[in-house]
Amino acid sequence: MVGAYKLTDMTYFTRRLLTRATALSTATVITLAAGITGAAAQGSDSIPGISWPPPAGAPATTDSDPFYLPPDSLPDTPGEVIRTQDAPQLLDLAGTDGPGSAEKILYTSTTEDGDRVAASGVVLKASGTWHGKGPAPTLVYSPGTRGSGDICAPSRSSYQLFGVDTGNGAVNLNYEYPFHAAASALGMNVVVVDLIGLGTPGQHTYVNNPEQGQATLDAARAGLSQLGLPSDSPVGFFGYSQGGGSAASAAEMASSYAPELNVKGTFAGAPPADLLEVVDAVDRHAITGVLGYALNGAMERHPELASLQDEYFNDRGKEFLADTKDRCIGDSVVRWGLTDTRTMTKDGRSFGEIARDDERLRSVLESYKLASAYTDLNAPLMIANGKNDDTIPWGQARETAARYCEAGGTVQFVTDPLPSILPKSAINHAVPMLTNAGPAMSYMVDRFNDRPAPSNCGRF
Repeated sequence: MVGAYKLTDMTYFTRRLLTRATALSTATVITLAAGITGAAAQGSDSIPGISWPPPAGAPATTDSDPFYLPPDSLPDTPGEVIRTQDAPQLLDLAGTDGPGSAEKILYTSTTEDGDRVAASGVVLKASGTWHGKGPAPTLVYSPGTRGSGDICAPSRSSYQLFGVDTGNGAVNLNYEYPFHAAASALGMNVVVVDLIGLGTPGQHTYVNNPEQGQATLDAARAGLSQLGLPSDSPVGFFGYSQGGGSAASAAEMASSYAPELNVKGTFAGAPPADLLEVVDAVDRHAITGVLGYALNGAMERHPELASLQDEYFNDRGKEFLADTKDRCIGDSVVRWGLTDTRTMTKDGRSFGEIARDDERLRSVLESYKLASAYTDLNAPLMIANGKNDDTIPWGQARETAARYCEAGGTVQFVTDPLPSILPKSAINHAVPMLTNAGPAMSYMVDRFNDRPAPSNCGRF
């Protein structure tokens, strides 16, 4: 148990939400793992007898909803709201402007190059009453891996649950919504970040931690503005996996990029902090498709990397990159799960070997490393990672936490002891997200209540 605030202090409704989220997400992971394992056993790249997702097809989402198309001229100020739209959700208890009501937001953010860009998200008003200290806080939630296509954005899911791109069959399952709802039931306002290029035009810059951190900080600014709250209202960052990287990046960049924000604390679960370590872990894995998301995102921001396709990839590798540009995580699992990246290169090297050998690609991936260019945490941070996480290696998360400690941060590093189960299935990655959800929420409630933050720096 983390801090003085116990999970048993949460409302009955919130506990039920967390319990159901655990059951639903675990069932989803096990089903996907069983499917791709069966497919691999038969030597297929997809589940036998299932034509979904189709191997080709133009994405339909970008042009289907004009809300996500930015105006020709963007506001100069990062974090400024461009437009809003009602976004029905399950906790909308009283209609527009009532408890639990939600709105999509399109707002300004900044790329790693300093260019202004539009990003999207959704703001959920608290459905419960905040019983803690001070005004109701705002929890800014960065999503775990959803995919690379626009339909995969959390805000594009109907009732914040589910969406389908009719052009290529990509499916968006907003598997973290129960946790958003739990925070809302505890009396917190919730801002869910889509991240740059996820929902809006342009390729999503997947696991580009500095850019994701800026988008998260600007979402906090835009969310507070849309809620009618002052810029110094209490905020916190929360995320797991890709979202953990975004949350940690926001935490380390807050004092320089958004110093006006009153950051109380951050939970960063299983952050992909060092991509040169992560790339090997997800090779021949259920979610090998995420390597396509990352490479496509890197080429979007670094056009000089485009030549890598012809230099290193064979026809199957080029198909992999083209297909994953607009996929969500579920359809990528079905289509590319357990793929050996050595089968997609001209010389038989793995993606990880190429990333380390090619100075251009290595330098880009190293620029995404957490606790490297920025280490100045202006609020406490909790990092959690499974000891046997088969997706995001425990060691690189521990080293990141240690670097934050060395820079003077107040850091609690938590190791989930789950034993290894079906390696390369993502179960050892997904289950700690669920088992740590309650302690992580308790940690954030303690930070909003200004309770002394735990730290085990030097003892992990």
